[in-house]
This record gives sequence, C-alpha cells and structure tokens, in this order.
Amino acid sequence: MVRLLAASCSTWALSVSRIRMDYFGKTSSVNMPRHFFWECLHINHDSAIRADVSRQNYSVCPRHWYVDATFKCSRCSETFCFTASEQKRWYEELGFYVDSCAKNCPACRRNDRQRKLLRQEYDRDIELTLQSKDVESKKRMANVIDELYSCGADLPDKIHTNRKLLGKQIARIDTENDG
Repeated sequence: MVRLLAASCSTWALSVSRIRMDYFGKTSSVNMPRHFFWECLHINHDSAIRADVSRQNYSVCPRHWYVDATFKCSRCSETFCFTASEQKRWYEELGFYVDSCAKNCPACRRNDRQRKLLRQEYDRDIELTLQSKDVESKKRMANVIDELYSCGADLPDKIHTNRKLLGKQIARIDTENDG
C-alpha cells in the first residue's frame, strides 16, 4: 500500500512538473485575472501588448499584458475603448496602480480635468480678484465661473454670490471708465 501511494505521488509530481503554469497570464493575455477588467464589456486579445512589469505599481499581481478593453462610461453611459497603448502609459509611465481602470470615456475625463483646472484657478485667484481694481482680472474670473457652469459643475452658493459681485464690480468700473 505504501509503495502504491509513493508511486502515485511521484507520478502526480511528474505530471504537474510537465504542466506549464501561467501565473497571472504571464504567457498569454487570455489567462490574465478577470479583476483587471471588472465591468468590461469586451476584451480584444488580438491587440495584446507585452507589459514591462518592472515599471508597474502592484502589490501581488502584475499585468503581463495590455489589451484593448471596452467599457461603459460611468458619466455619459457611452461605450469607450481603454486601449492597450493607453494602459501601457497609465501603468508604466504615469505609475498608476495596476488594479485601477478607466471608468469614464476620454471626453468625460477631459471635461473632469478642465473642470478641476478651472476650480483650482478660481480657488487660487478669487480673493485677490475681488479686492483688485483691475477689470480684466475680474472679467477673467467671471469667465472662469461661467466655464465652470458650462462644465456642469455643482457649485457652492459662495461661487454664485461671487459671480454676482464680480458682475456688479465690472459694471461699476466700466461705468466709471466711460464717465
């Protein structure tokens, strides 16, 4: 019985050693963990680009491949492709964590970045602009607020109040300059 058990264990070990293990999709993009593409509508394995895992930010599971993956935008609900080349840039150049994934389409991401830049400009400049007598800086700040409105940003009441105040200040300065 012991001899039979030993023989079956060595046969099993030999068969396991012949199987080529594909940890985390190291040899094929098809075998990559599914969690990399959570909520993905379609994956195009024909677009696979080999990853340089030494340049990635990961804890346990690196991405050995980048593949075109189609998602639904969480903002506008349009479908978009998170391309293999875009993933390579995200994970190897920008240092994003490999478990992160694009949730919004490129247009919505651009809109978010624009809104963020406008809000930073507003936050940085509003106090000095309100105190300034320079009509051009006041007009610029009014335009920043108007662009924030057009981006669909949910703005606090203070910004609405400041926009009205800027409008009054601009009108007063223009009246003084005309008079």
